[in-house]
Amino acid sequence: MMRETASAKAAVPQKQVIHEAPVKFRSGKHTAVVKEVFDIAPQFPQTYLIRFIFENEGVFDFEPGQFISIFAEKDGKRISRPYSIASWPENKAYLELCIKVVEGGFMSNYLHHVRPGTKLPTIGPLGRFVMQGGLDGGREFHMVFGVRYVHDLIYRDLIERWEREHRNFHFYPTISRPETPTWKGRVGYVQKVLENDIKDHAKKQVFICGLHDMVEDVNNLCKRLGFAYVRFEKWD
Repeated sequence: MMRETASAKAAVPQKQVIHEAPVKFRSGKHTAVVKEVFDIAPQFPQTYLIRFIFENEGVFDFEPGQFISIFAEKDGKRISRPYSIASWPENKAYLELCIKVVEGGFMSNYLHHVRPGTKLPTIGPLGRFVMQGGLDGGREFHMVFGVRYVHDLIYRDLIERWEREHRNFHFYPTISRPETPTWKGRVGYVQKVLENDIKDHAKKQVFICGLHDMVEDVNNLCKRLGFAYVRFEKWD
């Protein structure tokens, strides 16, 4: 899960599309074995990918949007942190997480430098906050992706490809601190995009995820704008 990335997603709620994940995808305890860790771009080492295999079993089944909790020892105490699963459910070669290094954050720094072969207790998959049917049936999906810098737009090429391939998928990247004059896209926070670019608020529901203060601000804005349904995940 991207720790310093702010995002808001809105979709038309013609019927309830947020649902509980199927029973077979609910959580279990697993021993994850670190396969590899590498920075997405060497010049920007704040974000990295970590891949796991699992001891004595294959990669468990999960739905896009679910997450895993990882446990580690810190000062003699066992702590855990949740991370969204970044790999495809069909990929059974490994399970991948995309993690943003948080200054002073134990787990994001620990996992950044953990050695391949290290075994870590995990619980997963967790979370029942998924979109039933995806883009099937012509349902409109709007993804607002707010970051500080252009290089923070992780998976940008992939998401732009989705937009080209699916008429009902719409992508709104926005940069709060554009560090390059070549950026010609939106500038500002996700709140600005929700107000100016997303229409028919009363016909849409919203899923917000990001840092605590950002989520609170966007949640209050969505209520004021009259979105039909708002849910959120937040972290410090």
